[in-house]
Amino acid sequence: MGIQPEHIRSHLERVLGEEALLLAELEQVLGAEAAVVRGEDPGAIENIGANRHRCVARLTQLDGERASACRMLSFGTGREAFERLLAWCDPAQTLRPRWQSNLACAHRCKDLNDRNGAVVMARMGQVQQRLATLRGAAPGPVYSRPGSRFEGVAPRTLGQA
Repeated sequence: MGIQPEHIRSHLERVLGEEALLLAELEQVLGAEAAVVRGEDPGAIENIGANRHRCVARLTQLDGERASACRMLSFGTGREAFERLLAWCDPAQTLRPRWQSNLACAHRCKDLNDRNGAVVMARMGQVQQRLATLRGAAPGPVYSRPGSRFEGVAPRTLGQA
């Protein structure tokens, strides 16, 4: 008596359901994070990061469960393997809409995360420029009104007593 497709289907139904809840939560966290990373409250940034990491850690575990089921049943690895597993254990394709919905939400989360990361990187660049100015490093290129570069602008040390 081998593994019954119904048991695997039930397992995948639980995994996909939990994944859907976590992805929806992550999407909300990333949306809230967008406002926080534009703000000036480091504590808020730290707190929202913890929520994001918790969601991602649990999503990673669920992905591992999916991958383990695929390997255990010799379907291989990757998205195609999961598609074959779904076809085997759920011929009525009742889980496929949940899987597609989860993929769409994961793509939205990736886009939100990428945007938030770009904002953080831009802000870090601004901070680095301000620190360089305060330390007396040579300034970046300076442009005149018509857009030509002024060369040889001497660095000035600011913020020293």
